Amino acid sequence: MSGTITLASVIRGMDTDAMTQLLSLRPDLASPPPRSLAEMAERASTQASVRAALDGLDSWQYRVVLAIAALGDVSRDDLAGHLLDAASGDRTTATAEQTTEGAGEHSGTPHSVGLPSRRDLDEAVDHLEDLALVLPEEDQFHLVSAAASVLGPSPAGLAPESGQPLTAAEVSERLDAAGPTVLPVLHRLMWSPSGHVPHARRAVSPETATSPIDLALAHRLLHPVDDETVVLPREVSLVLRKGRLFQNPVSARPPAWPSPHPAARTDSAALGTALEAISSMSALLEAVETITPARLASGGMAKRDATRALARVAHGDTGWWYLTVAVSANLIAADSRGWLPTTTADKWRQDELWTQWQVLRDAWLAIPQTPGELSNTLDAPAPATARAWRQQVLNELRTAEPGTPVDPELVIARIAWRHPVWPVLEAAPVLRATTEECQVLGLTALGARSGLVDATEDPGMPQRQESVILQSDLTAVAPGPLTPALAADLALLADRESTGVAGVRRFTRTSLRRALDAGWSGDQVREWWRLHSMSEVPQGLLVLLDDVVRDHGRVSVAATGSVLEVDDPSLMETLLRSSAAEGLGLRRLAPTVLAAQADPDVVLAALRDMGLSPVARDAHGDIFNAPAPARARTADHGGPGLPPGPLSDPKAVAESLASLPTFNDSRHLLAILHRAQADGTWLEVTWVRDDGTTTSETLKVMALAKGAMRCVRRGGGGIVIIPVPRVSAARAVAQ
Repeated sequence: MSGTITLASVIRGMDTDAMTQLLSLRPDLASPPPRSLAEMAERASTQASVRAALDGLDSWQYRVVLAIAALGDVSRDDLAGHLLDAASGDRTTATAEQTTEGAGEHSGTPHSVGLPSRRDLDEAVDHLEDLALVLPEEDQFHLVSAAASVLGPSPAGLAPESGQPLTAAEVSERLDAAGPTVLPVLHRLMWSPSGHVPHARRAVSPETATSPIDLALAHRLLHPVDDETVVLPREVSLVLRKGRLFQNPVSARPPAWPSPHPAARTDSAALGTALEAISSMSALLEAVETITPARLASGGMAKRDATRALARVAHGDTGWWYLTVAVSANLIAADSRGWLPTTTADKWRQDELWTQWQVLRDAWLAIPQTPGELSNTLDAPAPATARAWRQQVLNELRTAEPGTPVDPELVIARIAWRHPVWPVLEAAPVLRATTEECQVLGLTALGARSGLVDATEDPGMPQRQESVILQSDLTAVAPGPLTPALAADLALLADRESTGVAGVRRFTRTSLRRALDAGWSGDQVREWWRLHSMSEVPQGLLVLLDDVVRDHGRVSVAATGSVLEVDDPSLMETLLRSSAAEGLGLRRLAPTVLAAQADPDVVLAALRDMGLSPVARDAHGDIFNAPAPARARTADHGGPGLPPGPLSDPKAVAESLASLPTFNDSRHLLAILHRAQADGTWLEVTWVRDDGTTTSETLKVMALAKGAMRCVRRGGGGIVIIPVPRVSAARAVAQ
């Protein structure tokens, strides 16, 4: 290859469509938008950008790019000979489950592997060209230098050729001359070319060799790198491998999903699971509001309080899952008072069921804690890979049809195929835990993928109910999801006993007194039961309500300082003789009126501790309405899982770059720099750093030679040396 083609010339020669495709495949080149084609080319040639592009290749594409790096400038036919012909001729390395060419994603055995075809190779090479990782010229192509640097000095386990490379025939002759004893040594280095050998640079000849290593060194089958290291030359490796570049074949497609089952039963079960998740989250919010769990000094929720809050929600890892999702969705947050529901939670309770589930799904994707390691340390920092693994599992489920059986090991294998450079096998426990989290949301049900994975519209959530079933055991059963207003009233009137779509609540003296304290009257409670009960109101409930109403309000506390009104003279005497009288500062004002020095809330709490049922009144004698529930104060971050900001539009960036004037060389820029050096003028210079970021500074050119310029920063900022090809703009500034 002539070597005249460069990455910059390829980018300059792109039309708008090709450039748009490149920016779409490599979004780091478009964000922030480059100011010129030169800046874009410089950014595309940095190792950081190339590493990101390589990271997006699947196993087959990565295998192809490794082969190109190993072979150097190569044609498609030569590449096919090494990747396809050698692999198809050595079927002993392929498993018995290999499928025929072109097996679909939803056919075959779960872990079957098919040998790639010439079409697969051409598609992979074309993709590498679209990524600007491979540059074509005439009938050959080569890898950009940054990609070769990222892939390392021994791609495909091949060391460089020796200084005086042997032909294949010469290698065979030397192997025969060295004898079979050298083969075990060479085979150990066949796929990993370097090894440790003491006194590697020993003087040895075929006649004086006494060991297999001596024979290999004497016949130039091994080369010493230093005193402790030897390397197997490339030409020897290729002969030992019989032309193969890789030890095992790799499929051009991921392991196939098994055939799907009818999805109706799976989707029905998934819908029930989704409703259960909504109900459990509602129960958690109610418990947090009641308990107000303490916030640890190091962050997170006190474990004892968290366990109490989750007692009627879920146990074990599932309970911690709900807690972390609630924090991720900003449904609960902590301030100086502890953990409390937020105003976002109030809005969530009013949303439609489908919207509520979507909020939980998005919050699940944004959980920072690692799957399988969730706990009460809700504020603790966690690796960013936690979100990445959840997103990868969800993306993989989207490639399956509804009703497809989901095996966690198959999910892991497919992710490993898509990301060969990721530590997928090391993260296998995390991925298994992620698939279990999918079951809690209803993304999988009955061991299969559900339609909720890619649903964008309400899949058929049930209608909210306006009535409940009142039972003689003083419980209320919800026949389905309740309207927000009805659910709020029921939460005030009765204590939760179970979660689920058909949740159960129990009416008690405490719960009914809570409603009366909130301003309800006995008649209002009876009317509520009559309107919302699907059957006759049980007599036991009416009796219980009458008892609570009869005791409620026998003592009332006024807000002015505080004043106690007692309707029973004997109760008056009991209060004055009680141990609480001195602490409250009680004194008689009238036969049925007492004054207290304590605030009304303190007096109310003390009287309730004595077993009484006082009622609070304002200065006008009216019963206080219940205050608004406490809410945590948090900044509105716009919801879970949202990107930090808008991404650049690849097409708009490409059109903007295409409209800029281009140069076939850097003569114009060099003329500006030479003139500034001669005149001693200051320039505002824009260039690309080693990490791919663009910067601008005011500089004076002190020296210009050998493709770099030595400049001094304005204001005594020191000296900087800038490669001229990295300069994208330069203009004179005022002195």
